Amino acid sequence: MNVAAWLEKCGRSHATRPGIARGDAVHLSFADWAARVRRIAGGLLLLGCRPGDRVAITMTNCAEFLEAEFAIWHAGLIAVPVNAKLHRNEFAYILEHSGARIAFASPDLAETVAPLADSVAGLERVIVAGSADWRRLLAGDGIDLVAARGDDPAWLFYTSGTTGRPKGAALTHRNLLVAVLSYYADIDHVAPTDGVLQAAPLSHGAGRNNRNIGNPPEVQRRALQFSIAV
Repeated sequence: MNVAAWLEKCGRSHATRPGIARGDAVHLSFADWAARVRRIAGGLLLLGCRPGDRVAITMTNCAEFLEAEFAIWHAGLIAVPVNAKLHRNEFAYILEHSGARIAFASPDLAETVAPLADSVAGLERVIVAGSADWRRLLAGDGIDLVAARGDDPAWLFYTSGTTGRPKGAALTHRNLLVAVLSYYADIDHVAPTDGVLQAAPLSHGAGRNNRNIGNPPEVQRRALQFSIAV
């Protein structure tokens, strides 16, 4: 039931097709994306993470967000995507409240998030995409997909906190599976050659199935596109 199996499947069945692109430039094929996820997942376990641990993603939209997210699931861990627009103190609250052991950060948030490893209880390190720590994660041999049950938490999603402190809602692997299959059943058919445009925040606003059809070309060029076949 591990949702990361989707990407592993795509790495075999659509190996040479574009998996992640920035505008018109292909970032990774499906095979390369799956391979990077295996290596990052193995690196997380070498850092001491164990299935069920929480790993936060404090990133603005970038290709590395998708690498980190699927690596977290591949390793049997729980992803905690955090709204990149939050204040430093809000980051700190969610990182501590969620019990995140590790946080991934995009370079533009490194100055804000990285120092929190010294003050947030339980947070052992912050890994910035493209940094030496990130490259070390990619240097290993990788691991096989860690098994997960349908009712195992996959995604800890925090509310905006408009009526108080943000609250974490756990989405299971089955929740995510049903959401994706319901999209295909009730809304639209997505072919293996289609692109998925992610213009809204990957942490909470974009979902996983927004089509790029009908978006102006200038929007498509600026946004991150990826596709997953299930």
